[in-house]
Amino acid sequence: MTQGTIERSSAPLTPPPPRAVQDLADSCVRFVERSIGFKLDFEPETLPVLDHYIEKAREETRDRKEARPLLAQAIGAYLGEIARRKFQGFWRLEDEHDPRSWRVELEPVYLILRPIELATRALDLPPTPPRDASPIQGRKGDDADEDDDENEGAEAAAESEATPDEVVVPDPTDDLGPALLELDEDDRAAVAERLALLPPVSDAEYHAPSTHLEVVEIIVEAIRARRMAAGMEADAHLEPDDYS
Repeated sequence: MTQGTIERSSAPLTPPPPRAVQDLADSCVRFVERSIGFKLDFEPETLPVLDHYIEKAREETRDRKEARPLLAQAIGAYLGEIARRKFQGFWRLEDEHDPRSWRVELEPVYLILRPIELATRALDLPPTPPRDASPIQGRKGDDADEDDDENEGAEAAAESEATPDEVVVPDPTDDLGPALLELDEDDRAAVAERLALLPPVSDAEYHAPSTHLEVVEIIVEAIRARRMAAGMEADAHLEPDDYS
């Protein structure tokens, strides 16, 4: 047996996703190729293309919102599968009839992703130019109050910013709920501190698949750094039962 064969056979294998996820992800590949002529290949570098497709699909379905659930499921399955492969993890389909609840659970660190929920929100964004919003905090509180005299719409914006859709801080105590991300309570402070350093982004940019994957990567590295600082191994090597 050649050395090259040994190296290939010793490489970690990524198990296939559930059939329902794979079928939806494959649908996303077909939708994008049919719409903009680009064939996705499940590599992270293709996510900016998916960002563009979402913007196009959002406009094209303004008057056909009944088409959005299937698009969101396909986009979310593709995004989730990229994240699962990149960071190593597993899908959990507790209710196969509710794809919006499907989640990806990571193996190196405790982190739950809900990519179909993210895609649903991305497609449902309003057509008006999005407000700037911090990737770690959507509600600005006192800052909005200080701007009341300068901006007649500040009060209305502050009310809008208090809605659940705008709160992008993952809260591990919200019992899953509508959150896009869920992490362990022990990691929350370190992650919040790291994400607070990121520049503000619009709602559309925050919900873009490419941005989401970048945020997930930052969160994973922040958790790994906290674990090492606490004298633990960087990776927790979690299994599905650890998320039960």
